Amino acid sequence: MSFGIALSGGGARGAAHVGVMCALEEAGMLPSSVSGTSAGSIIAGLYAVGMTAGEMKEKVIELANNSSTLVDGDYVGILGSIVQLFRGNPIRFSGFLKGDKLERYLEGLTAGKNISALKMRTVLTAVDLYSRKTIAYVNSLNGVSQMKNVVWKTDIKISTAMRASSAVPAIFQPKLIDGMCLVDGGVTDVVPVDLLIAAGEPNVLAVDLSENYPMKPDANILDVCTNSLSVLMGCLSEYRASGETLMITPQLPESTSVLTFDEMVTCMDAGYKAAKELMPKIKRLFTP
Repeated sequence: MSFGIALSGGGARGAAHVGVMCALEEAGMLPSSVSGTSAGSIIAGLYAVGMTAGEMKEKVIELANNSSTLVDGDYVGILGSIVQLFRGNPIRFSGFLKGDKLERYLEGLTAGKNISALKMRTVLTAVDLYSRKTIAYVNSLNGVSQMKNVVWKTDIKISTAMRASSAVPAIFQPKLIDGMCLVDGGVTDVVPVDLLIAAGEPNVLAVDLSENYPMKPDANILDVCTNSLSVLMGCLSEYRASGETLMITPQLPESTSVLTFDEMVTCMDAGYKAAKELMPKIKRLFTP
């Protein structure tokens, strides 16, 4: 029986998805379709272009030791906004990180491919702040069911879709493209199970990383932003009936957050452990 996998957001915590994929690959239980939002969109996209779980694991280890390669702070914008704030003028600060380095890195990993070139059913999500609708980038519109407040699109570089989907509000600047202002897809759909089902995959294994995300006593401004969004996403996740066949919820350390790149390997190990524990059930549900 074929099945798809839907991956939630989580920033650096998204490394847990790689652990899940490693366990599935090891067991010979690889999904035939994928959907993802935010960090989940990156793992989904890399899997769709043919990267193995083992190769993704190597990338996680590399980034855990050299995360600065993806950090491009908008220092001029930050300082300028502070000055304007004290002058009582409007500020135009939209995020701490530009996201350009991340997009270039992802473009290299995906060879600049367009999502329409993918053979595997792939759905990567973002949210347009102008229209307030979910933008679902899909490799093909064949067999796709229309949904309320969802716009399906097929023409975009995979790396650009990943970058847009990963634009965590206030942390990454929105991605401006085709007259849209795109941010993290998790704002409207934490775990895009419903979108994968609408794209034609009835059997979905979901991975949710939104749980166990406590507020630190010494929280900084980034912690406040990410935790506020996490609370919103958690409520949304409970409200929406996603329809997954099975949900994996890795227990991640409380010390992890969107930007704790140094703990990515720990998150990856937690994802692997969670998937291994559920593997008998996964095989029972998704094996003909």
